Amino acid sequence: MKTKVWDLPIRLFHVLIILLVAVQWWTGDRLDDPRVMGVEIIDIHIWSGCSILALVLFRVIWGFAGSTTARFDHFVKGPVAVVGYLSNLFRSRQPQTAGHNPLGGLSVLAMLVLLLAMPLLGLFAADYEDMMMGFGPAGPLSDLIDEDTAKEAADLHGTLWTALQILAAVHIAAVLFYLVVKRQNLTGAMITGRAEVEGAQALRFRPLWLAALILAATGGAVVVTVVALA
Repeated sequence: MKTKVWDLPIRLFHVLIILLVAVQWWTGDRLDDPRVMGVEIIDIHIWSGCSILALVLFRVIWGFAGSTTARFDHFVKGPVAVVGYLSNLFRSRQPQTAGHNPLGGLSVLAMLVLLLAMPLLGLFAADYEDMMMGFGPAGPLSDLIDEDTAKEAADLHGTLWTALQILAAVHIAAVLFYLVVKRQNLTGAMITGRAEVEGAQALRFRPLWLAALILAATGGAVVVTVVALA
C-alpha cells in the first residue's frame, strides 16, 4: 500500500526549480537579444535567477524546519552509510527507503550548492570587455565589485552552469536506473507524494502555512536586497 512520503512544498520545489532552470537555459542563450514579448531578456534571466535563489534558500531552511523526508538529518549520511548502500545497490530486493537514499542525499546537496552559487555569482557577474563590444550584460550588483572580480564571477558562473548540466544528466540517468533496474518509480513518488516504502509510519509532516511563511521571507529578502543594492 502506498503511503505519503513527500510533502507538497518539496514537490512544488522540484517542479518550480525545473521550470526556472529551463528559463535560465533559454534566456542564457539569448542574452544578446533585446526583447521577447516586450520584456528585456536580461530582466527575465535576472529575476528567474533571483527566484531560484529564493527557492533554494527556502529549501535550505526547510531542510532544518520541514517535514521528516525534507530534513538534512534524515537523508545526509556519512561515508560508511554511503559505501554500505553502494555495496547493496544491485540487490533486486533492496527495499525503497522513505525519502532520499544515502547516495541520493549527496546528489541533493551537490545540486543545492550549485543552485545557490550560480544566482549569487550571476548577481555580480560582468565581462566589461564584452560589454564595450556591444554584448555581454552585467549582473545588477556588478557595480559593487571591481571589474576583474566581476569577470571572475562571470567565468565561474559559466563553469558552474556546465557542472549543473552534468549533474542533471547524472540525476536523470539515476532515475532511469531505479525505474528500469530496481523497479522504483522515484519520479512518480515525487509527483504524487506517495510510494510503497519501509518506515513511512514514522514520518512527520509540517503545516503548509509554515512553508508559505518561510518562502515569503526568503523571497522578500532576495527582492529587497537586490532592489536596495542595485
